[in-house]
Amino acid sequence: MTTPRSCLERLFTRHPPGRFLQACWPGRPAVCHGPLARLAPLGELPELTDLKLLLTRFGAPIRVALADKRDEHSAVDADPTAALAHHRAGRALILDGVERVLPEAAQWLTRLAHELGLPRQCQPRCIVYATPRGAGNSPHFDANANFVVQLRGTKRWRLAPNRHVVDPTDRWAMNQAQPTGELGLAIEGPLPTRMPKGSRRFDLKPGSVLFVPRGYWHSTEADHDTLALNFTFGQPTWADVALEALRQRLVVDPRWRALATGFSPFDPAPLRAMLRRLGPQVAALNAEQVLESMGAPRRYRLVPEGFLHLEGRALKASVGRREFTLKTPARLKPALQWVARCPGDFSMPQLASAFPHLSDALPALLATLTAQGLLVDD
Repeated sequence: MTTPRSCLERLFTRHPPGRFLQACWPGRPAVCHGPLARLAPLGELPELTDLKLLLTRFGAPIRVALADKRDEHSAVDADPTAALAHHRAGRALILDGVERVLPEAAQWLTRLAHELGLPRQCQPRCIVYATPRGAGNSPHFDANANFVVQLRGTKRWRLAPNRHVVDPTDRWAMNQAQPTGELGLAIEGPLPTRMPKGSRRFDLKPGSVLFVPRGYWHSTEADHDTLALNFTFGQPTWADVALEALRQRLVVDPRWRALATGFSPFDPAPLRAMLRRLGPQVAALNAEQVLESMGAPRRYRLVPEGFLHLEGRALKASVGRREFTLKTPARLKPALQWVARCPGDFSMPQLASAFPHLSDALPALLATLTAQGLLVDD
């Protein structure tokens, strides 16, 4: 099991973690070209070197981007056999959520979220893009942040700042209809129909890493058959924070849980009465409690049918009838024994306080145990 000191340091070798967080995160692109070996074991995983094996492990549904390049919304679902045929016919494949079948990717995902200081609500996930030569994405922007790890082939990216929608809360592509709803409310001026002038070009080769901030215009095209792994994180807004905290206060009161009635025919009196009660609830929100709730650490516990013990440096484990072995550094033995003997649930801070000298390795350890089905998290 690999326990890197810092995922950010390995992704961006020219940017120490503190410098990346200060100079780039969350709003400036960053790129790093270097050997894929520095990101081991990601580039060495059999599933990420053999597309057929990856599709089989992933299972269905696999999204297939249609040839019209009308963004990822223009896609169909396929099983592994059909997806491989689509790929050979020149269509890109999108595997969303590969962390569930690749424990090593799950480790990186957990550590990155921790290093970036993101709350639990950031919806972290790993996406693999298998893009044949000539395929790619039309210009668009996303509402999430992406760390792109190029594993195979060369892929051309173009990025440009988004001066039309600052911090968008939804994705949009230039060949879609004009956005409506919440995204439409945030638009400043007419949206472009082609990549804005002054866009930057990035040619990603195996080992290249590109940080694409939320909202940046970008398009892609593969020069060869390519494979890329994306670490993707949602971007909870202050509106999300405030609304979630306010809802938690309101639903305690039975009056706010009652059915909202009186809309047909419309009678504003009930709504006015409820809105009058809203002000005191907003005033009562406590910033410290809200932030603590957003950043509340996950709770872990050993599954009832799970069992683990150490034999030398090997971790012998079983979940039901499934038995397996994991090699772990000797220094992690006390932490593993602590987890195995814990009578109830626990959090990362609790484990870290018991073993402060292992704080760099604990996120990856818990991610591995969770991915293997030994732990469940809430």
